[in-house]
Amino acid sequence: EDTEPGSLPPAPARPPAQIMVPSEVSRGAPAELAMAHHGSVSKERRALIEDALKSGRLRAVVATSSLELGIDMGAVDLVVQVESPPSVASGLQRVGRAGHQVGEVSRAAVFPKHRADLLHSAVTVERMVAGQIEAMSVITNPLDVLAQQTVAACALESIDVEDWFAAVRRTAPFAGLPRSAFDATLDMLAGKYPSADFAELRPRLVWDRDAGTLTGRPGAQRLAVTSGGTIPDRGLFGVFMVGEKATRVGELDEEMVYESRVGDVFALGASSWRVEEITHDRVLVTPAPGGTGRLPFWLGDDQGRPAELGRALGGFLREVGHGSDDEVVPRLAAA
Repeated sequence: EDTEPGSLPPAPARPPAQIMVPSEVSRGAPAELAMAHHGSVSKERRALIEDALKSGRLRAVVATSSLELGIDMGAVDLVVQVESPPSVASGLQRVGRAGHQVGEVSRAAVFPKHRADLLHSAVTVERMVAGQIEAMSVITNPLDVLAQQTVAACALESIDVEDWFAAVRRTAPFAGLPRSAFDATLDMLAGKYPSADFAELRPRLVWDRDAGTLTGRPGAQRLAVTSGGTIPDRGLFGVFMVGEKATRVGELDEEMVYESRVGDVFALGASSWRVEEITHDRVLVTPAPGGTGRLPFWLGDDQGRPAELGRALGGFLREVGHGSDDEVVPRLAAA
C-alpha cells in the first residue's frame, strides 16, 4: 500500500498468539524448576528426581509425605509445608529434611490454606518448637506380622521352632506373646484350619512337630518378597509405557481406570500420558507432550489428629476465645 512520505509502513498482520511470548517459555531459566514426587510416581522416576535434587540440578521438589521418611537429601535448605502437618511428630520429621547436616539448623515455612488451618498450624508449630511430640503406641502381638515374618524366616532353609519363638519374644511387640497364640499361628500357616471353609487355602510351610522344625513350601520365598508388610492391597492399576521394556510410570485408582477410555489423556508425575490399552491389572500409555490431561484422583481417608494435639488445639481455642485481639495476634505471630 502507498504510505505518506516520512511515515512508517504498517506492521504486518499477525495473530494475537504470536505477539506475546507463550506462557511456557521462560527465558534464561532452567528447563525444569521443580518436579513432582509422590507415591504414584514409579520407583525409577522417583530415584531420578531425588538424584537431581541431591546433585543441585533441580532447585525444588513438590512432594507428598513420600519424602518424609528414610531419604537423606543433604542439600535441602528450606522446607515449605502447605497446610498444617497431621501431627507434631510428622511436622518435625518433614522439617528435618532441611539442614540435615551436623550443626545445621532445619528451616521451614508453614503456609495455612484457610482460616481454620491457621489455628491448627499455630498450635502445631508451637508444640514443634517446644518439642512436645505425641506419645508412641506400640501394637501388641500383631499376629499378621508374625505370620509374614515366619514364612520369610523359613523360606530359604528350615528353622528350629524353639529358636524362632525365642527370637520373636525378644522383639518389643511380641515380648508378651503367649505360646498358645504362637502355636495357633504356626497351625494356620501349616494348613490346620478351624473349619472346612478354609480348605482351599494353601499351606505356606511344613511344621515337623517331631523334629521341631519349620520348612517353607514351594513358593514361600516369592510370597515373602511380594506380600511383605502390613499395607493392604488398594486395588491400584499399574501404569506402564508401551514398549519392550514396559517402563512403570505410576499407579491409578481402579475407579479412575473404570472411567477412562483408550485415547484419553491424563496427567501423572507432572507429565501427560495417552491411554493406549487397559488390561485386567494395568494401563498401557504413551507420552502425550503438550496435551492437556485430566488429573487422577484417589480414594482414601484422612489421617486422624492425635489426641494430644487435639486437646492442645481445644485449649488454644478456649484461650483465644476469651482474649482480646491484642492478646491473640501476638500469640499467633509467635507461633
